[in-house]
Amino acid sequence: MFGLEHLSATTAKGRFVFLVMVMVVVTAVALLEGAVLGSAVPLVAAMFGWAVILMYGVVEGALFERAGRGVAAITLPSGSATPSVNQHSNIEALVARGRLAEAADAYRAVIAADPRDLVACERLGQLALRELKDPQLALFAAREGEKRAPDPRRQAGFALLVANICRDDLKDYGRAVVELRRILARYPDVPNAGRLRAEIEELKAMHLEAR
Repeated sequence: MFGLEHLSATTAKGRFVFLVMVMVVVTAVALLEGAVLGSAVPLVAAMFGWAVILMYGVVEGALFERAGRGVAAITLPSGSATPSVNQHSNIEALVARGRLAEAADAYRAVIAADPRDLVACERLGQLALRELKDPQLALFAAREGEKRAPDPRRQAGFALLVANICRDDLKDYGRAVVELRRILARYPDVPNAGRLRAEIEELKAMHLEAR
């Protein structure tokens, strides 16, 4: 009914829809209680609940994203260089149904077939980190994105994603240092180059402690 049978509670979209449905019921009960008790307290509590759900939706929508702290502007599509996202609608439908492995395979097929397709790289990376918890697959997507990006600015953005995945998801600090050094050598105009150099020193210390 209403297409909700295609949503899975294991996906971000499914969880959000479930919470909204719960809050609809809670709000109805709050309105009834408020009318019976002559008090606005239940309604205020319901409004607070809606605010929490809205914040949850915003946070859920912000995640690749978590691997690309501070570099979202670098990896966002520029428009003309990115194919139409309509070709991915069927894959997004697989994600909405919770058929995540099939969706990942479909994105990989698109990546193999179209060397210009950055959208597939970005969405596969999101799926790998957010739903599949597969950092190796996310690394593949980010590296493919770097190969395909039409300009150094976006290439550097994908390269930073690779470094962040090594640091945050794989906890491989030595590998993260290698990736950051590669970025500074290949993309000398990358934003926050000074901060990246400082991070290299921090990660070197963490790598030594972890050994």
